[in-house]
Parts: sequence; structure tokens; C-alpha cells
Amino acid sequence: MAKNLKLTALAAIIVHCTQPTGYRRGGISLTSGKQTLPAEQLTQKQLEAIENDPRLSVQAVPLDASTAQNPQLDANNVGADLDAPKLYAQVDYTQAPIELQPVIALMIDAQMELKPVVEQVAYEAPGETEGEVVKIKVSAAQRDEAWQWLQEAAKAGEGE
Repeated sequence: MAKNLKLTALAAIIVHCTQPTGYRRGGISLTSGKQTLPAEQLTQKQLEAIENDPRLSVQAVPLDASTAQNPQLDANNVGADLDAPKLYAQVDYTQAPIELQPVIALMIDAQMELKPVVEQVAYEAPGETEGEVVKIKVSAAQRDEAWQWLQEAAKAGEGE
């Protein structure tokens, strides 16, 4: 099942390979276990080949989330342009309705300039049991409401 990740929105991908070291996909030799592949070393075709392989588990590391959630990736400034202005620098998403906050935070982290498709704002959250992770799918109405809130907050922040 294709996830349709876009290379331009990624700092890296984390690949968990269940095959022996040396397993190849998309012209890339993988080691058994978990490894991080910087996005700048991949083509879109390679990314698609890796993410569509059922023997590989792929986790995306968005460009802006790469420094916030994985500070070790920032040691080499992987995917981070520290001089680039942040699109939503003045927006405090904690002022949004609580049910929209994860979606808005995701939009801010990814620096989305266009309203995303619903699949782009799906996210993972802790489940009820320890270690459980639940995939949260967002409805189009929730996505629209979050996008509208973000755009209004961004416009209000420009005037400060």
C-alpha cells in the first residue's frame, strides 16, 4: 500500500528492514534493523520503492520536525535551513480548539503553504496501553477547520 510521501517535505526517512544486511531496494543497500536515510541522498523513485516494499517499515521525518523531535539529526543540519524564515513563526497553535491542535501543529511543522490533502495530516498518538501507537485519520471537515484557523492566525500574526 503506497503512502505517497513527498521527498521535498522530508529531512530523512527511518527504515526498519526485516531482511538480512545487504538487502537492496531502489538501488540502496540496507542493513538489518533500523537506519536513517537522509532525504537529500534519495530520489523520489527510490523513496517510492522503499515505502512500497512490504519487508520495510518506513517512518517519515518531516523537515521542521527533524530538529524538534530528533535533535541528533540536527548535528549535521540534515534538511534544516536555519536561515529560512518560518512560515508560521507568529502562530501559537495552543490557542486553537484542542481537537485541532495536533493537525495544526503538523501543518506548522511541515510549513505547508497549500491546504494539505487529508492523508498528509494523519498523525500517530499514544494508545490506551503502554507502547501502543494509534494512527489518527483526520476528516476533510477537520482538516478544513484546522487550515482555516491556521490561515486566520497567520494573518493576525503578520499585523503584530
